Amino acid sequence: MDVICDTSFIMVLCYDPIKNTDFLKIKFGKIMYLIYPSVIRELTRITHTGKIKRSNIAKLSLEIIKKEVENNNFQIMSDINNLHSTQEVDLQLLEISLQKKYPLATIDKNLIKKALKNGSDIVTLKNNKIIYLQSNYHF
Repeated sequence: MDVICDTSFIMVLCYDPIKNTDFLKIKFGKIMYLIYPSVIRELTRITHTGKIKRSNIAKLSLEIIKKEVENNNFQIMSDINNLHSTQEVDLQLLEISLQKKYPLATIDKNLIKKALKNGSDIVTLKNNKIIYLQSNYHF
């Protein structure tokens, strides 16, 4: 199963120990986390402009992405129109999620609500556990 990741999800996934990392694999088979260049740009920006802890988490996330691409667990995707604002990137990721019918991985509560309302399934984290939220609005 392919899963589209936003910046917030990647940062938490790479920083906090997740207790049930095999949950999605058991439920859906091999998981491929899809990373768009806008997420890489956002992480890179955070390494330069974020406070120390957030900057270090972004650096760690970039290192883990590189390693996981090599291990064939993450895939870097084609660019999505060179967007720079977080809101535009989130909406673009949601649009791709809806078009391709891939779940969207995020911890952003507003994006979760919008995605579920529009028919996109969600992968998120709660209490350091991966959870899968299925939209009731599949078309």
